[in-house]
Amino acid sequence: MADKWTTPVAVVGAGPTGLFTALVLAKAGVKVTVFEGRSGIDQSPRAVVYFPSVLDEFSKAGILDEVIAAGEVNTEGFDWRDGKANVIHALTAPPDDPNFVVSLSQPEFCSIALEALLKTGNSEVLFNHTFQRLEQHNESVSYWVQDQANNGEVEGTCRYLVGTDGGRSTVRKCIGEKLEGYTWKSLQFVAVDFQYALKEFGWKPATFIVDPVNWGVIVKRGKDTLDEATVNVVKDRLTHLLPGETSNIVFDRFAPYTIHQRCVGCYRVGNVLLAGDSAHLNNPVGGLGLTTGLLDAAHLSEALQHILLEAGSSDLLDIYSEKRRAIFREITDPVSTENALRLMSENPIDMKRREELFATMRDPRGFPAIIKTGLADLALTSTSSTRFDTVQEVTWFISVTRPDGWATDKFQHEYKTVHRGMTKTGHELGSPMTQYVQLPNSSVGLQDIERPEWDYVTCLTFPSLFVIHAGFQDTNYRATAGAHIFCKLDQKGCIAKQVGKFVRGGVWKTGQVGAIRALIFHKRTIETDEYLESWFQERVTKGAHLAATDAKVNAYTLWEDMTPKSTKYLFRDTQFAAGVWNSYKAVEAFDIVDEFSAAAFLERNRQEIVGDSPGMITIVVGSPDVVI
Repeated sequence: MADKWTTPVAVVGAGPTGLFTALVLAKAGVKVTVFEGRSGIDQSPRAVVYFPSVLDEFSKAGILDEVIAAGEVNTEGFDWRDGKANVIHALTAPPDDPNFVVSLSQPEFCSIALEALLKTGNSEVLFNHTFQRLEQHNESVSYWVQDQANNGEVEGTCRYLVGTDGGRSTVRKCIGEKLEGYTWKSLQFVAVDFQYALKEFGWKPATFIVDPVNWGVIVKRGKDTLDEATVNVVKDRLTHLLPGETSNIVFDRFAPYTIHQRCVGCYRVGNVLLAGDSAHLNNPVGGLGLTTGLLDAAHLSEALQHILLEAGSSDLLDIYSEKRRAIFREITDPVSTENALRLMSENPIDMKRREELFATMRDPRGFPAIIKTGLADLALTSTSSTRFDTVQEVTWFISVTRPDGWATDKFQHEYKTVHRGMTKTGHELGSPMTQYVQLPNSSVGLQDIERPEWDYVTCLTFPSLFVIHAGFQDTNYRATAGAHIFCKLDQKGCIAKQVGKFVRGGVWKTGQVGAIRALIFHKRTIETDEYLESWFQERVTKGAHLAATDAKVNAYTLWEDMTPKSTKYLFRDTQFAAGVWNSYKAVEAFDIVDEFSAAAFLERNRQEIVGDSPGMITIVVGSPDVVI
């Protein structure tokens, strides 16, 4: 029996995250054993919505057609309604995305994943086997499982053990990780399974009710027991929430939730990995918990494939841990919190923010706010090259060099006048770009440190990576700035999100008269070369300290690259498609009062800035011209 359980990967927990992790690995040829303490798939009510970023992963795994066939495709979008059922705002599904959202109960999804997993022939799923404990070794993990049928404990071994055993995870406890965060003390979420013809009243498949008392989200599945008093409260709430003769509602099942916003400190401890609810918990408004867990599974299984099948470095698991934890902390946690507060908060600040959001989304120029709110799931993927972050502001750094054969006057005119003018006009006509800076490349630099032959660096700031991609589809952009010669020159740079900033006095702005900016680009050695979160934390502390202790430095900024590993889809059918956009993994900027002070600052702090890898740094120094 023990030999039977000697597989490269053991997965503890046969919920959606565990089964999907095992499925992706097994389809790639990795042997996996899955253990589940229950007698079968958990039938209790859970999240039921699968967003585009997750559907993409289902497509890669070969189960998308089965999920769509078993579920219900939402092609209508969703509404926010007030406590009297009046529509506050409506969002429609993207017309070019036929599988915008699929609704399917979690037990049904797990059945599909389980069937596909067993068909691979590379996995065994053992129900009635409860995980007990583990011991880590240099290259393996020993673990013990209670076989409930035989009432005995059996040992197994694996190279990597994955804990997907839920919010009360035993695996998490065995490796000493704790869920950090808070529990919503005054909030109980109750899932109700009921039968009622809402479509007859013009309601969309998904509806959010905004009301300080009778708030809610319309859900489908549930199975559990509640005390009679709570059941009566829920029934009363629904009679206020729903239109028509609500006495006709048929109540099937109820399920209570205790709501948390929590995350572990690390998803990896040695050869043990955490994913899904074992690693993080959040409130269910918006369906981001299940989404985040399934995208954890996609990233983790991809990393394990590289290690086990292609002799990849185990550092990929550290990247998985830090990347997925950062996504939860920076996106899932705050966005799901905003989603809940938007429905029920009576705090004046939250109410003001809610009204401003709906007003912005109704504005013709409110596209960034619409996609940030309605497509937040796209920001949760770390494995897709076709879905782009909708939440985080990004700056696109693009090199610009005078072409051979061009006179300086012609070059300056095309860049400083023609391209500048078209971009400004586009902004006036509705482009969501928030900043456009032209940074000339002066002679200032550091000896033995690369100062490229570029004449300028164009710095474009947008609300999100998704907005950049969407802008490429605009016919007016394609006919003007997108067709200009400067969209096919050089083709080198990166797209990065800001992760840290210091501003002296909090009032200085990029591009003020006389200010000098030193841009420091950190090169990649290979495609998977990434700085870890610890580096960014240390770097922003060091950079802010250097800026704060030198009166000649006005500001310091640190960006982390988030350019997709493959940019073919992002830049498809544009002049940028031929570019090299993955050369840099981080960018820094020091904004200094004048050129002389900039040169002195860089030389004085050479070791702190360059460190022991001078060949991995590129520096551009110039006086920024803020166009927008």
